[in-house]
This record gives sequence, C-alpha cells and structure tokens, in this order.
Amino acid sequence: MLSASVLLFFLLFQQSSASCADVSSCRAAALEAQARKDFEAFHDLAWLAYRKGRQDDAELMLLLARAQSLSGRPTDALVMLERVMARGISTDAATSEDFARVRALPRWKPMSGASEPVRSPDPPAPSEKPKAAPDTPKVGPNTPPPRPVRRTAGAPLSFTTLLRPSALAYDAVSRRYLIADRAARRVAVIDENSGQVSTFVGAQGALGDIGGIAIDPQQGDLWVVTTTPGGTVLHRLQLISGRVISTVPLAGVKTSLVGLTFVRGGGLVAADSSGSLMRIDVRGRLERLGELEYAPRNLASDSAGRLYVSAGGSRVARFSIFPRPGPREVLTLPDEGVVDGGMAIVGERLHFLAERDGAYEIRTITLRR
Repeated sequence: MLSASVLLFFLLFQQSSASCADVSSCRAAALEAQARKDFEAFHDLAWLAYRKGRQDDAELMLLLARAQSLSGRPTDALVMLERVMARGISTDAATSEDFARVRALPRWKPMSGASEPVRSPDPPAPSEKPKAAPDTPKVGPNTPPPRPVRRTAGAPLSFTTLLRPSALAYDAVSRRYLIADRAARRVAVIDENSGQVSTFVGAQGALGDIGGIAIDPQQGDLWVVTTTPGGTVLHRLQLISGRVISTVPLAGVKTSLVGLTFVRGGGLVAADSSGSLMRIDVRGRLERLGELEYAPRNLASDSAGRLYVSAGGSRVARFSIFPRPGPREVLTLPDEGVVDGGMAIVGERLHFLAERDGAYEIRTITLRR
C-alpha cells in the first residue's frame, strides 16, 4: 500500500506532466498554463505545440520563445527570437514584460533594433526639390539589414575554421549545416549561404570525443554520441539552442563509435570502428544490425530510409537497413570527390565535407535514385 506522501507525489507528477494530442490542443493548453502563471507547464506545452506543428510557423516559434523566457530560459528564448527576426517578422520582444529576462542578456543589445519598425522618411514639401541621394548611405539604428547573399544551389560552400570536422548534419528548418570536431569536442553551425561559422555547443556542453551527430527531423532534436573516460554516452540536445536535454550511457559498446544517423522508420543507427552497425534507442539500449567488411568513417541516410556508408574515400555504399539489410550498391563521387569529414543527404543531393587549400568546402552532388 502506498504511503500518503508517495501517493501525493505521484498525483502531483501526473498533474505536471504536459501532454496534448495535436497542435491546436497543445497551443490552447499552453495559453491556459500561461494564464494561470504555471510557466513550466507553459514551456512544456509550447514546446510540444512547436514540435507537432510546422517548424517554420512563426506564431508557434514566438509562443515557444515567450514560454522559454517566462520559465527562466532566456538564452533559449533569444535563439528562437533571432530565428523569428531573421525572417523579417516583428515581435513585441523589445517592449513586452514577458521578455524582460531576454533583454537583460548581453546579446540582446545588438539585436534589439531588429524588431523595431523601420520608419520611412517624411516626403518633401511641394516647394522643395528632393535631395540627391548621397553616394554612401548613412547607417542608423533603424536601417534595415542588407539582403543576405543567396548561394547558387549546388555550388560548393567554402568556410574556414580552427576545427577539424569529423561529422556533418543539415538542419532543414533553419537552413544551416552543423559540423562536429571529434577531438575538440565542439559542434559548430555554418550558414548555408555565407559560410559563416559560429559555435553551437562548446565547453559548456561537457561533451566527450564526438563520434557522430544526427538530427531527428520529427522531434527537432540533435543527437550526439561521445566517448568519455567513463564510457560511451548518448546526448540529446535541443536543436534550436544547443541545450543538453538528456544524457544516457551506452552499455555494450566495445570500440569507439565513428558515425551516427537518423534513419526514417528505424531511428538512430550508429557504426563503430570495427564495422558493426547498431540501432540505439532513447534509453541507450543497443541492437546489433550487421557487420561491414571494412572500417566506416561516416554515416548518412535519405528520406527513403536507406543507409549511406563512407570509409573516407571517393566511394559511398548505399543500402536499405530496415526491416532487414538489403542489397548494396556503390556510388562513386565525381571530380575527385573524397568524403574527408562527414556527409548528409538532403532531398536528392549528397552533401559532403572536403578539405581544400587549408580550408574546407561542403560540396554537393545529385544522387541517382
């Protein structure tokens, strides 16, 4: 028989667990939680609404940012607001009390003007002649940002970094690449148009040697496998902010993991340095799937659920892995293509990292189906 204290804890736990069936019910429940000032439930329900809806839905993004701020997660809220504002959508973040914690952050100052409306200059009086525009336009706090340069689809994306990339993933929602450096224990973000590199997870993430990264497109999570002195570990991170959500040990891993990908219909699949393929569930349990005849270096998967395996050269093996391994075919990369540090599949295109003249490129080829 349960004691009264245990029963009370159980009931409180049940009441605090956020759950909802679809986007509409999650959003409604989130707003109810906000109204009663239960900001932790507001955050959990807003996060569920965002995950169940379209990941580019500005209304859901702003709802989540508000919940993150009110629940004591201002850095996460700032990341989400930056994504909303980057699309040219104005918000009440500069004036609403809901975002007071965000405005207190050091990073808020340079971005706060982005949410203010741009005021058009007053038209000249009828008797005045319009002044000629100066050669160099003045830049003020209300000057709209320049339009970003769009990279031609399929063109190589060059970037420089002190990291040595060992894994690659693509965030289709934010349209950015993620790279990982195994030895530096860092994950960085690369803008897909400019090639600008910024830190995504640094020392604060307390990661070990990174064996692979993978994005779950349905749940909006980034998974990272690392090796630490205590063993192999699976981390689950929030894709929008890099915040570590959970960490579980992987029992039964005998050699270091060298690749990780999220396979449609199968979940997380990893490879170790001996060529073993395995499925990993969210609790850290392993299921052996098969053995390769060579030592792999990178994994990727496509929308059809096929697995791509590279050993670091110009050839990539492709085959179905679920419900059982299928026949393998070998793809040869054209024009001296060599997968140096990771690959990702986006639609019908294979993106892979290659080193060139001391810098790096993300190159793209179209796959035959």
